[in-house]
Amino acid sequence: MEKDLLQSVVEVEKEIQDSIEAEKIKAAEWLESVRVSCSKEIDDTRRQLEENYSQSLERSCSEADRKGAKIIADADRLADFFNNLSEEIINRSVLKHISAILPENEQGESSDR
Repeated sequence: MEKDLLQSVVEVEKEIQDSIEAEKIKAAEWLESVRVSCSKEIDDTRRQLEENYSQSLERSCSEADRKGAKIIADADRLADFFNNLSEEIINRSVLKHISAILPENEQGESSDR
């Protein structure tokens, strides 16, 4: 009887060990599938971020080119405007604003410099 009991204990212990090994294998397989899934998700996210970055960079460069071209065009128009001013208009403008530059004499009048 003792021998049968011992044999039963050994068999149950073997079944437990087999179950533990089977669970270890299942856990390892599950972990590997999670690792593969996470790796794929990371790769997909990285690709999407790179694509978004490229598109954003392209939009930013286009916008900068557009703004730069507008600034240059505005500066060209302003330069043309000033280049085409008559000497009479320039002289009147200078005389009008020169009083703000020159110091006043004691009577409150502009000096004749």
